[in-house]
Amino acid sequence: MYHLIKKDILIQKRSIALSLLLICFFSVSLSSLGEVGLMVGILAITYQLLLGASALEDKNNSDKVLISLPIKLSTIVLSKYVSIYVYAAFAAIGFYLIHVLVKLFHIPLDVPFSYIILIGGAIMVTICFSISLPMIFKFGYLKAKMANFILLFVIVFGTTGIMKYFAKLDNQFIQETMIRLSTLSKAELGLILLIPLIILLVISYFISLSFYSKREF
Repeated sequence: MYHLIKKDILIQKRSIALSLLLICFFSVSLSSLGEVGLMVGILAITYQLLLGASALEDKNNSDKVLISLPIKLSTIVLSKYVSIYVYAAFAAIGFYLIHVLVKLFHIPLDVPFSYIILIGGAIMVTICFSISLPMIFKFGYLKAKMANFILLFVIVFGTTGIMKYFAKLDNQFIQETMIRLSTLSKAELGLILLIPLIILLVISYFISLSFYSKREF
C-alpha cells in the first residue's frame, strides 16, 4: 500500500508544486471566511491531488497494469482511501506553516488555525470522497469527472451556506446544543464525530471494492 501511495505522489510532482502555490493563494483569498475558509482549502487541495492521480492513471491505463500485478484489489482500493488523509494532512501542514509565518513576521493577514479546522477538514474530505471514490472505481475518472466536480461545489457552498445560516439563527435548541458540546473535551468531541465518519468510510470502501472487482478494463 505504501508503494501505491508513493507512486501517486511521485507521478504528481508538478501538481504538488502547484498545490503549494494554491495553499498560499487560499491562505489569502479564503482567510476572510475564517476557519471555514481553511476547511474548504484543505478539501480543495485534497481534491486536486487525489483526483489528479486518478486522472493520470486513467490517461495511462494504469488500472490494467495494476490488476495484472500480484496486488490484491482490496489493497489498491484501500490505498486510495488512505491517500485521502495523506493529502489532507499535507494541506493542513501547509496552512499551519503559513499561519506560523504570518504570526512570526507580523504580516497583516489573519490566517486562523485550530483543531476545529482539522476536524472540519476531516469531515469534509471524508464525506466528499466517500461519495467520490465509489463513482471513480465504478466508471473511471473521466466518466465521473463532472459528477465529482458538481459534488465538490455542493459540499463547498453547502458547508459555507449552512455555517452562515446557523450563525444567524437565534435558536434556543442550537444554543443549548453548542453549550453542551463546549463542555466536552477535545477527545470526547473527536470520538463523537469519528464514529459516524468511520462507518461512512467502511461502507464507501466496500462499495468501491465491489465496483472495482466487477469493472471491465
